[in-house]
Amino acid sequence: MTVHHYIASAYELPTGSFGIKETMVPLSEILGQNKKKKSETKQSLNDHMIKVYETEEDSYGIGIKKLEPGYSNILNKFTNPFVYGLLCDEHPKAIRELFKYIDQNLIEYGKIELYSCLDGDENKEKDSTLDTIINLKTLYLGRNFKLDKKEYINQLGDMFRLEDKKFVIVIK
Repeated sequence: MTVHHYIASAYELPTGSFGIKETMVPLSEILGQNKKKKSETKQSLNDHMIKVYETEEDSYGIGIKKLEPGYSNILNKFTNPFVYGLLCDEHPKAIRELFKYIDQNLIEYGKIELYSCLDGDENKEKDSTLDTIINLKTLYLGRNFKLDKKEYINQLGDMFRLEDKKFVIVIK
């Protein structure tokens, strides 16, 4: 089943893709079309652009998008009014990009909320045993794990996972 992730804030957040390093390249360049082929075929291949990544890591990042119609029943999970869909793989780089995004967009004394659930389970109760608080000011993950001041984004990328029915509050 599909797991959906959501992010919520007290104010509007920037939408789009973050952390992904892609290049758009004509398909003909990838296929190595020789110059003797019909110009019509070459032109149609040049018109078709594809995404290319130099490394696998370059393909990981996050996407923040407006909440899709039909998913408004997720709003009751949040105390923040601005709720967005979050596209985020479980790869450590994607999680690092998520926390870079949060760190850059979270105002002091503010909070950003995260929630994940299976498609169709938006009305089901959260699992309060999974609730987590991450304090970016004191650098604590939960109550007991102190994050390193210089490495906390990397640590979160290595340790943190978005889980079904997990509710996370990130404060600063």
